[in-house]
Amino acid sequence: MLNKRMTNRVLLISLVFSFAAVVIQAAAADPAALTSPLPIPAPFDSPLPLPATCPATTKQATLTIEVEIVGLDAKHSPELQLLADTAQTTACLAQRKTGLLQINVRSGARYVNFTEIPDGFYKLVVNAPAHYFRDPAGYLFQVQNGQIVRQPDFVFQFRLVPPAEQTLPSCRTFEPEFTSVSESLPMAEAIPAATQQDICWAERTIDISRPPKQPERSEKKLAVLNSGYHYIGPVTTQDNQGVWGRNTVVDSNIPHPEQTGKRRFIVERVYVDNGDRWIEAGWAEVSWRDDRQYIYEFDYVHNVWTFFDEYLLVPGMQVETDVQYDANLGMWKAKYYLGGNYWRVLAMADLGVTVADRGFNRGEVYTEDGVHPLLPLSCFDKGYLLIDGVWRFWDTRYLTDIDRDASYQCDMVEEYHRFNIHSPIVFVPLVLKNAQ
Repeated sequence: MLNKRMTNRVLLISLVFSFAAVVIQAAAADPAALTSPLPIPAPFDSPLPLPATCPATTKQATLTIEVEIVGLDAKHSPELQLLADTAQTTACLAQRKTGLLQINVRSGARYVNFTEIPDGFYKLVVNAPAHYFRDPAGYLFQVQNGQIVRQPDFVFQFRLVPPAEQTLPSCRTFEPEFTSVSESLPMAEAIPAATQQDICWAERTIDISRPPKQPERSEKKLAVLNSGYHYIGPVTTQDNQGVWGRNTVVDSNIPHPEQTGKRRFIVERVYVDNGDRWIEAGWAEVSWRDDRQYIYEFDYVHNVWTFFDEYLLVPGMQVETDVQYDANLGMWKAKYYLGGNYWRVLAMADLGVTVADRGFNRGEVYTEDGVHPLLPLSCFDKGYLLIDGVWRFWDTRYLTDIDRDASYQCDMVEEYHRFNIHSPIVFVPLVLKNAQ
């Protein structure tokens, strides 16, 4: 009898997973095929293998761009370098035997020609002497039909800041010498904001080809197969001057780089806003870059995706960020945790307010075509609100809602600073129970 029960369990489990796989494949091919929620992961398409050669539609052209270098001492001539930003573009360049330009530049503006550049995803960087702070370190852009997507006449400006003009040292040179980094401080009910120390400035990489992110809005809930933004986790209407959170990096199944031609991304971040004025920071995985995760920042003032490529993230790693108002500067700051009580400053922005109406510490998923990225289970295990100069546990003292936009779930462990978010899971325990 026992063997028979075990056989029935295995058979039922096999049937459930087989059925789920069939439904997922069908939904990826035709999202309209599903009309009601099911207890299975959201539909998705598997990442396609990178092509060994350029696609037949890829064109080559001479790309002319304007570059301006500001703040450089006359005795220095940094190197300007064009790089492929994705493995697919790298493979295309190798197949066509196209080398990318590296030239030395000086202060001022000039036009630079890149010949025989195929369509693809690129990064332009300036390799300045180490003591300069690069603002930015580089630009990301996409070339299509010989033009830069979204901003064909963009001027690539690099501001190089010498030590005498820096308020903080560059993290690029500072972090390798910083040996006092310790593990995260123990959780406490209240932490004075003044105990945090900003230790260095991180150098950003600006994406000029991607459309801006949209602010969070109080809209009706999306159906399972809707395109657009999906939010998973807590939001508070408590007035605050900052949000601090920690979450776990995961690897989703987003195709890279945009094999489907549709934009998708997953981010986990802290975020404050007053309506359409906001700033956020955390980690992101996006469809238009390679299959890895990046520290990022976004705010309504600069209105561009900003990545910090020097920080290598891996699934399972914890990322700790905060956004907060600095009364001494009259600015909002986004920061990334270094260790001990030390922080890297990612960005500053003037939101025009000193207190935020809402605070968020949660996940956000975007799909342009209703085919949803699969979100593995990610743990959020720290959440603070900055109130009256003190970081306070985000708990039931503060009016909070929890969003679980279809087709994603939020499992609250401790309200509201410890929880998990993920795609739906097949109900195997229910199957086992019925097989007994």
